[in-house]
Amino acid sequence: MTSIPRFNVSSRYTRTKEDSDDSRNIRDINRADSSRTAGSNGAAASADSTGSDNSRVQLGFANLPDQMHRKAVKKGFNFTLMVVGESGLGKSTLINSLFQQDLYKDRELGSVTERINKTTEIEKRYIELDEKGVKLRLTVVDTPGFNDCINCQECWRPIEDYIDNTFEQYFKDECGLNRKNIIDHRVHCCLYFISPYGHGLRPIDVEFMRRLHGKVNIVPIIAKSDTLTSTEVRELKERVMGDLERHKIQIYRMPETDSDDDEETRVQESEIRACIPFAAIGSNCVVESGETGRRVRGRQYPWGVVEVENPRHCDFTKLRIFLLGTHMQDLKDITKEVHYENYRAKYITERMTKRKGPREEMETRKSKNTSDAQFEALVDTEGLLKEKEDEIRRMQQLLQHLQSNKSSQGGSADGSGPPTSSAAAAVTSANSAGGAAAVSTTATSSGGPTGNSSGGAAGTAVGGAGATNGQEAA
Repeated sequence: MTSIPRFNVSSRYTRTKEDSDDSRNIRDINRADSSRTAGSNGAAASADSTGSDNSRVQLGFANLPDQMHRKAVKKGFNFTLMVVGESGLGKSTLINSLFQQDLYKDRELGSVTERINKTTEIEKRYIELDEKGVKLRLTVVDTPGFNDCINCQECWRPIEDYIDNTFEQYFKDECGLNRKNIIDHRVHCCLYFISPYGHGLRPIDVEFMRRLHGKVNIVPIIAKSDTLTSTEVRELKERVMGDLERHKIQIYRMPETDSDDDEETRVQESEIRACIPFAAIGSNCVVESGETGRRVRGRQYPWGVVEVENPRHCDFTKLRIFLLGTHMQDLKDITKEVHYENYRAKYITERMTKRKGPREEMETRKSKNTSDAQFEALVDTEGLLKEKEDEIRRMQQLLQHLQSNKSSQGGSADGSGPPTSSAAAAVTSANSAGGAAAVSTTATSSGGPTGNSSGGAAGTAVGGAGATNGQEAA
């Protein structure tokens, strides 16, 4: 039987014939295994080289975009659009022109007297659109009464409260149990209509956008641009952008194009970016074009026809491409990832502060009450000690007076006679006063550890002093 070398044991041992035969057999087996493995590897490599193309096609994960597309189309899309501006700027007409619908059939215009004290209201209208099998559930939030009354102070407050309420409702739905069927009512885009009759932004425009530019994507619109010439439109756009920059108002900024975008997409993006703020025109009428002779949406004037969808007349076409064709999803993403996340972080911080505040206030009040009680106990102890010291001082004066009377009456020369009854009474009173001071001081100073030590020591000292004085007088 062969000996097997173990760890920490010398490997010098005698090699026998059996050992050499076993090692030779092991080498032959290993050589055969290596040749068999090499053959199998070569066969696998040849199989991979012949069917590499087929293996790439059979994986199938390249169909993920198609799966997501089918799922998204089946579910449909939501989009919430808010329009803000004073009455008479063509908000309703522009919305009807954008979506080729009549959303304001039942609207009734109020009289002038009704609009004197009218406040900003929130009106929501819902519509479902279908285009090539893609369904869009559109919510249009209108704000009638904005900047219509005489006193327009804080007329933007209902709009801000509505946006905050939508954020809060979405946050509560996220924290609830039924998170699958959350309905998104958050405002994804706000079209703010600027009057074409001014010389830029008015104070109400600046205040509104300063209040809301951190909560919603603001897209400025120059309303009724057909009342201006091309030069006036260009100058008004420059003044509006200058006012926005001067007041540090952050409107929606289009993202930069990617490096893999084609040239046509880049040109289209640059043209849309150059049109902000959009000079738009809306119309509910179909008129005959003087240039082409076909019927188009537009406005008829004595000098000609203004076509809504003509890029040379206004920016309506670029606005529709921007809003519905190229940047709808980006508007929704910024609402979710920027504005809503900012609100969510602020909301959680305020809730944590409110929860932490009463507890800290209670602890502060408790510590304050404890310190006040200790202070009052200490003050009472000092007052009591002072009273007892005054009483002992009076007793000492009484004893001195008695001693002087005794010496004047010619008592015993060495003073070894028994004390009179008055002297004995004085001694008893002094002793009782000292003892009472000690007991009262100890009882009064029970409010805290400091009062116990100081009151007890002071009472003991006063009591001892009273007893000593009494003995000396005796």
